[in-house]
Amino acid sequence: MLQKIKKVLTSNYVCFRGWSTKRKIVVIESDDWGAIRMPSRAVYDQFLAKGVPANTHYFAKNDCLESNSDLELLFEVLAANKDKNGQPAVITANAVVANPNFEKIEASNRKEYHYELITDTYNSYPNHDKVFDLWKKEGIGQNMLYPQFHGREHLNVTSWMKVINSDSPIENFAFENKTLLGMRIPNEKPFGFNYMAAFEYFNKEHQLQIEEITKDGLQQFEKLFGYKSKSFISSCGIQGTHIDSILAAQGVEFNQNGHQFRPDGKGGVKADQKFWGDTNEFNQTYWRRNATFEPSRAPHEDWVDKCMAEIEVAFRWGKPCVINSHRVNYSSGIFEENRDNTLRLLDALLKAILKKWPEVEFMNSQQLGETIKE
Repeated sequence: MLQKIKKVLTSNYVCFRGWSTKRKIVVIESDDWGAIRMPSRAVYDQFLAKGVPANTHYFAKNDCLESNSDLELLFEVLAANKDKNGQPAVITANAVVANPNFEKIEASNRKEYHYELITDTYNSYPNHDKVFDLWKKEGIGQNMLYPQFHGREHLNVTSWMKVINSDSPIENFAFENKTLLGMRIPNEKPFGFNYMAAFEYFNKEHQLQIEEITKDGLQQFEKLFGYKSKSFISSCGIQGTHIDSILAAQGVEFNQNGHQFRPDGKGGVKADQKFWGDTNEFNQTYWRRNATFEPSRAPHEDWVDKCMAEIEVAFRWGKPCVINSHRVNYSSGIFEENRDNTLRLLDALLKAILKKWPEVEFMNSQQLGETIKE
């Protein structure tokens, strides 16, 4: 009971402060697109055989690079649910533009880091040869899966290089199988950092490296997708203020993550709370995610009712509803039923929204930012 009251209070606290509107706006923000994690069911089963409880970690269990069929089936659901303006439901795909190039890294005896663009990663996976064309023609072309910048890679280069040069047998097995495990390994000493947190830093040199990676990543984003990313969210919610100037110089006007964790450069982080319409010294605008749709995390929860209740709170306070829904929910590379369950629930959620609020408007994150700025 106490936990339920706390959730209700938190939901209202996130929504009552800052910019408001009478419009009924729904935005779905989905992190991790383009990033590798667990490459296949076969590799997943090998981790289980080695005693790694990947089945207890919902990213390790379900998160895999999005495939041709994943996008095709997702687009069917989004296209079938249109708002009052005829706009299909849209997901903002917060995407990376690169993944580790394992072959080149191994060729350097794991001394040098190299990356490959996501287009090369797609071409190396079966049933992924049409992903980028589908994304550009239907996702961007029809505003159904609209990319924004999430980082160059979904890993911290310096931290990960330490891991793959360690004596961890499991992390070495992960490297050999092109896996970013990103979880606590039983019976192995913790590394003391999360190598999935791309923007965390531990000293000045590391900080400067992240600035260069951020600039490179944003430039590669523009080359790949054909436009500058106007919004941004850091991986794992960790980001120092030192990259704000880099983001601004590359055209980023909006930060999706009003609840950030700032590195102190010594392995610690401090929460930084910003609310609707808050800005920083570079006039970058912030907002908050105020609803959650993560069926992959708990497949037996009633995600439709839960999310509808959160939308109700957002609209009551005159806020858009910004739904948090990671790529892991839409991925079928490990378990096909993971994606199929999500799409069934997503269709039900969108239909429930349109029935209760026929005046609703579906927007991507860039459109939301421009609406707040207006």
